[in-house]
Amino acid sequence: MHHPIKRIVLLGPMGIGKTTAIRSLCGSLAIECDVPNLDKQAHAKETTTVGLDFGEIKLDDEDTLQVYGCPGQERYDFVREWALSLAFGAIVMVDIHDPHSMEQTIDLIQQCHAAPNIQAIVVLISRPASAAQQEMFTVRLSAHAECAVPVLSADPRNPSQMLDTLDIIAAMLPDEVQPR
Repeated sequence: MHHPIKRIVLLGPMGIGKTTAIRSLCGSLAIECDVPNLDKQAHAKETTTVGLDFGEIKLDDEDTLQVYGCPGQERYDFVREWALSLAFGAIVMVDIHDPHSMEQTIDLIQQCHAAPNIQAIVVLISRPASAAQQEMFTVRLSAHAECAVPVLSADPRNPSQMLDTLDIIAAMLPDEVQPR
């Protein structure tokens, strides 16, 4: 029986760990689109993604996930929209200590809902936070009806934590993913 490839996109602000997550999942097989960061005012990191990072992960005998990391800067919105149009699931990565994290997360979830094929969304707290901070963020997020999605926590540098996250979103997808 043929199982279609399931595509997942990683979304979030610049510097949240999308490239790192794909690198930790795929190692040297990851395809990265990093260039030197010329916008040090937006973020101090040395490089930034200008295309789509890509990796492919085999979860079990039947499920293969293609994972795409989208650039975080607004000027690359068209790349994110294109990736969302191809994807069936989305992981919205967030640093809940950022004062803009709630509005960024809500905006990205709404973009996911507007995409034609997205069938599963999770929010991933990808910076260390206490259980109380995570709970407060989750409660505030769930107050927005359209944003009632699972909230997970994982370190993008930790392959087993990222695999657990992929297992969860893969389990949320229907066995036969179909474009809507």
